[in-house]
Amino acid sequence: MFYIQDPRYPNERLLNEALLEACENALYGAGAYAFVSADGVNLLMNNQIFGNFIAKGSYSLIIGMDEITNTRTLAELNQFSSQYPNLTVRALLHNTKGSTFHPKYSWFKYQYGGMLVLGSGNLTAKGLRKNTEAFVVQPLDEGEIRAIERKWEDWVNCSEEWLKPLYAREVIERAEKNTRLSDKNAKLTTRDDELEAWQFDSNSDVLIAELAVEYDIKKNKYHQVDFDIQTGAIFFGADFSRNKDIVLRRVTSQGFIGGIETASIHIVPGRKYRVEFIPCGHVQKWTKGFPFVVFVKLSTRTFLYTVVNSEDRGYKQLKREMDNKRSDLNSLLRYQTRGEVLQEKFNALAVLEYLCKG
Repeated sequence: MFYIQDPRYPNERLLNEALLEACENALYGAGAYAFVSADGVNLLMNNQIFGNFIAKGSYSLIIGMDEITNTRTLAELNQFSSQYPNLTVRALLHNTKGSTFHPKYSWFKYQYGGMLVLGSGNLTAKGLRKNTEAFVVQPLDEGEIRAIERKWEDWVNCSEEWLKPLYAREVIERAEKNTRLSDKNAKLTTRDDELEAWQFDSNSDVLIAELAVEYDIKKNKYHQVDFDIQTGAIFFGADFSRNKDIVLRRVTSQGFIGGIETASIHIVPGRKYRVEFIPCGHVQKWTKGFPFVVFVKLSTRTFLYTVVNSEDRGYKQLKREMDNKRSDLNSLLRYQTRGEVLQEKFNALAVLEYLCKG
């Protein structure tokens, strides 16, 4: 099956999702990617599906070092290699002038047959979720997956001279060089390799919702937000056929961006979609009105969000404007707009620090 990933193309399948779904029932697999970032590694490997796969199976990853892949990438890969003994990662350092190591694919072996996920995104946050990419997810019969596995083994054996462990001196030196280049070219002062993947623009869809605090069965508080079917399907990219996960990063009231999170979205009684996610930090009692959560859509099922409490900057501005739009005093408010309106009417919100300028 052929797919086009495009942040402007509503609710299309993401390469990140295709890779996770492909490894879900696999016995083992392998892949090669030209450019790899820490965020890209996190999006693939810091996921329960990948964790379940690698606990019983194995995955061999070969990464390119020509560009992008840097010391933060190596640190993330080393962390997951320690966490997952069945994960093998090596770097390809070649000396062919005028040539770039440029593959982007993974294959997985099942009990019967297998799966090939081919093209065109790299193992980066943008390649997996935000860039415009085209890729193929191809089911394979037993003969086809065996042929791919033999081709892989032949190529790996041929490339053995250039395949290095991540701790090799030349790999670290090349990663350090790429780090210096990426820091030099960065428009913003940040240690986040792919900040552009988490920025939005004036046309980005925005959803503002009043927030209630509920309890789970262990009495740990979590944030729970219900939406109508249309909002769940169009804004959040939910799907009736199966529960979908969304990827988020939280912006604090001070403007700091947190790590990558995954939240579930599912149908609940009353024909509503529900998003549930664990709040960061202390959850206070709401004595001065409900807090708000602001979701900014970056691409399909990919969001920035910020929780605005009564003590946070921008709360009074936000509450005043939202009260003017309230039509039902007995319901929690839901309001959709765009990035340009957020900037114009709610300019004190910390999430606006991630609005692209110009």
